[in-house]
Amino acid sequence: MYLFSRTRHAKPDKMLEAIPSAVEIAAKVKQVADLDIYVWTYRFGEPLGTIMWSTRVDSQAQLFEATEKMAADPTFVEMVLAMGDFYEGAAVDALFNVVSGNPAPTPSAFLQTNTATIANGKYAEAFEFGVKLQELVATELNRPTFFVGAAYGNFGEVGWITGSETMAEVDAGAEWQQTNPEFHAMIESAADLFLPGEGRQNLLERLN
Repeated sequence: MYLFSRTRHAKPDKMLEAIPSAVEIAAKVKQVADLDIYVWTYRFGEPLGTIMWSTRVDSQAQLFEATEKMAADPTFVEMVLAMGDFYEGAAVDALFNVVSGNPAPTPSAFLQTNTATIANGKYAEAFEFGVKLQELVATELNRPTFFVGAAYGNFGEVGWITGSETMAEVDAGAEWQQTNPEFHAMIESAADLFLPGEGRQNLLERLN
């Protein structure tokens, strides 16, 4: 399974227009390409007004076929062009391969994401660690959790994604990370597996 995402930044004075239009275009993609598109806003970790669309596909071929259908649909193209004034900068696409874990059938209301970049010569060890960490979090928190690796973009980029249905669950997960000795020991054991200063943590809220 692959996770595809497209991220854009809404203009500060256009956020009220950008959010509903983001949901509308997601519904249009479902109609044209039969992909379930989920719309997210970054609550923490990225600039205010950052919006992301995501979908799951079984293969890159499926994603390519869907983009061909969208490009050939004049109504979809018109909608995209009409949205152009709501955003600034270019859209950023990402494609990740799900290495371990099983995303919930419908994504959680909130997603906590942690990304890192593997150090040179540590590829195999880092992936082994990534799977073990994902399994620990899934077992301890009993929530949808998965470990992913970048198919394109920065070589060696990986990520851990954990779903929560409420902010109370988000808080509980954060407290567990701060206090669980097994989690601390695992993180410390991986000190040389990833590039220092390259990690990022984000919290996303689903809008549709």
